[in-house]
Amino acid sequence: MRIRTLLCEHTITDLFVTVFTVFDDYLKVSLENKRFTLPVSKQQKASYSEIVSIALVGEILRQPRSEYWYTHVQLYFSHLFVRLPSVSRYHRILRNLERVMADFALCLANQCENDTTYAGDSKPLPICKDKRRFQPRAMTEAARGFSTSGAVFGFKLHSIVNNAQMFCRFAITPANEADPTVFKALVNADEDELDRILGDKAYVGCGIFTPPKSNAKQPMPWTRLMDGARKLVESAFSSLARGQFLCLSQLNSFWSVRASVCRKIAAHNLRIWLGL
Repeated sequence: MRIRTLLCEHTITDLFVTVFTVFDDYLKVSLENKRFTLPVSKQQKASYSEIVSIALVGEILRQPRSEYWYTHVQLYFSHLFVRLPSVSRYHRILRNLERVMADFALCLANQCENDTTYAGDSKPLPICKDKRRFQPRAMTEAARGFSTSGAVFGFKLHSIVNNAQMFCRFAITPANEADPTVFKALVNADEDELDRILGDKAYVGCGIFTPPKSNAKQPMPWTRLMDGARKLVESAFSSLARGQFLCLSQLNSFWSVRASVCRKIAAHNLRIWLGL
């Protein structure tokens, strides 16, 4: 279902309520199971579920500027969110909830895993054009790497998605990290069924199904159906880039980059989980 169809058939208020209910139920269960702990202050304005709901709905509705979206919610949805913190406090809370967002996204994906196949790949996350990489920056974690589209200065998103195009596992690394090295860290060779994971030729030797190289002495079997299944991860990347405005040029710390990507992946998985 497209977003414009969603807004025609349902109100944004209904979407807020749905997202809040799903995340609040997840948060309560996680806190009861002591998966993590969250600080609570008597002077805190709005709950964590309310703040995350605002962010996730903004991502689902493809709002490119989070500060404008937050101001819009303060003005027109005050009947839902009575007491909200300042914009700067809102962004600090979202940055601190980086690991919660990632865990929420993976929990949604785990609920949809049932005898499925997976696809692995990486996507460049540039923070600037390659010719501007020599300018002084506070972000020292960024590095220069290469992809099929050329040189990239920034980071890479390494991911494994299921056949529903939901991100099951992912990692954010500097752009010069090799794909096979990160992939081996994402999977557990002793427990995961590697023969159900598909990848491109960059992952040859990782124990998963890949297209055979032209000079392979014992090429692995590869069909057109497998090629289409492998491209699911590319479709997920495209959806994440087009629909969630995956742009890191305005972020000035690796912490902010990780928090932004985790939030967008959580919104992506939630949108698919809700059938939107």
